[in-house]
Amino acid sequence: MDLAMYLFMLLGVYAASRVVGGCPDGCQCTVNKVQCLRISEFPSTIPSTTKTLFMANTGFSSLKPSDFNHFAESLVMFLIRDSRVEEILPGTFDKTSNLVALGLLGNELQNLPGELFKNLRHLESLVLSNTKIRDFHPDLFSSLVALKNLDLSKNPFTSIPDGAFSHLTNLEEIILARNNISQLSVETFRGLEKLKALRLNRNTIKEIPAGSFDDLVNLEELSLQDNQIEHIPEHLFSKQQKLKILYLSNNRLSLLPAGIFSNLPNLIRITLYENQLQSISTGAFGPMALKELWLYDNQLTHLEDNVFTNLTHLQLLVLSRNNISSISAGAFSGMTELGEVSLHTNRLTTFEEGTFTGLSMLVNISLQHNQIRSLPGKLLHGLPALRKLDLHNNSLPNLPQELLDSLVMAKELILTQNPLRCDRDILPLRDWIRRYPSKVLTSSPLLCLLPAPLRNTNIANLTNEDVMPLTTQSLTTIISTSTHALVTPTEMRRKPHTPPPKKSTPATPAAPANTISPTKQDNSGADGNEGHLSRNTVFIICALICTAIIASAIICVCWKRRKCSSSDLHQQAKNSSII
Repeated sequence: MDLAMYLFMLLGVYAASRVVGGCPDGCQCTVNKVQCLRISEFPSTIPSTTKTLFMANTGFSSLKPSDFNHFAESLVMFLIRDSRVEEILPGTFDKTSNLVALGLLGNELQNLPGELFKNLRHLESLVLSNTKIRDFHPDLFSSLVALKNLDLSKNPFTSIPDGAFSHLTNLEEIILARNNISQLSVETFRGLEKLKALRLNRNTIKEIPAGSFDDLVNLEELSLQDNQIEHIPEHLFSKQQKLKILYLSNNRLSLLPAGIFSNLPNLIRITLYENQLQSISTGAFGPMALKELWLYDNQLTHLEDNVFTNLTHLQLLVLSRNNISSISAGAFSGMTELGEVSLHTNRLTTFEEGTFTGLSMLVNISLQHNQIRSLPGKLLHGLPALRKLDLHNNSLPNLPQELLDSLVMAKELILTQNPLRCDRDILPLRDWIRRYPSKVLTSSPLLCLLPAPLRNTNIANLTNEDVMPLTTQSLTTIISTSTHALVTPTEMRRKPHTPPPKKSTPATPAAPANTISPTKQDNSGADGNEGHLSRNTVFIICALICTAIIASAIICVCWKRRKCSSSDLHQQAKNSSII
């Protein structure tokens, strides 16, 4: 807990505590503690036994040595915030040698005397936050040999003087966030071997010199997010084997050097989102205890084989809002504990069959807002823990039977805003929806987009006849054609009733043999959307026509034989009358 938060908690204690007699006007006093709010002058009657002094919203403009003379030796903690203090005179804290915590927050200070803290050898926490100080003397902190926590956030610093922290050998935390620091020296953090947390976020840093963190061997948290960093030296983090948290988001990184994170075995969280990363090289991540990896809002286009293979403990991988159009089959290999992968809002059109192989603990897959046109049937094989698949807003006409069989244990399938085509290939999805209606979670039922006659038809209500209709016009055309003279192949291809060659859907299982594709328009302007005939129906019609022709032939033969027999009988009768 930092100093400011601790002292805020004390306010509640003060309000409920017994007020001590002799307390200055505008203040509340308890045993060894004084709180003063909205006073215009520094009190002159603060009890000599005061150990903790808290001031806020004050109207005086300076602090001077005489303000503390009466209680200087007993004072252990002093915090003044949101005040109009513009100046602290030299020697103000010379007699407060027992101070352990000092906070100067939210004031009008523009500079500090170089020897202001020279006698504060027991000081452990120092807060100089939200001031107007632009720079400070290199020796300002040199006497603070016991200092453990230093907060210099929210100031207009543009740089840190070389050697400013070199004497702070017991320092465990430095907060330099929300300044205007644009550059760091390789000497800035030299000698800080006990430092555990370094926060440099929300500055304007563009480059970090190689070796800047070499002495920070005990560092556990490093915040570099919200800067303008364009490049990271290859071995920048090579000495941080105890690092647990690394924030690099919202910078301008376009490349991660090979092996940049290879020596961080204890890292459990890293953020790299909102950069300009175009690729991640294999080996960028070494073996580590990383649980979450945030890579959204970059410019990644492809994921190579084994790019995450060392992240065996990763549970969450966020790759959304990139430009990823392809993923190698082995990109996720080795990620045996992965529970969720987010790939939404990319440019994916399909997947290789073994992309998710070996991810037995995978629960959620987010693929919405892509351009996926087809999915391999075995894509989800071997995912017993899968519970949610989001395919919202893609270009899928249907889903293959084999893939749907892999979703039997899933609880949620999202397919809204896909151009679902209601031909025979939609039947596996129709049957799956009928069998598991509770798994298809949508505010409205899934509807056909194509063909036009079935548009907005509820897929669950489709019949087999709906997806292979036989229209009266098509039947009339076929019968008429069968009774005319033979036509040439070229002419036949132009007839509107003639089925065109089958159109297969990319990367989906082959359509059944009796699938009839939509009829194309002929050259004479005939309507190509008259209807669809199944091949079995065509065979039946042809058989009927052939039967009719054969029957006609038999009737003709019988008629001719009967005519011949009649002629013979007539001749015999004529002969008999002549005799």
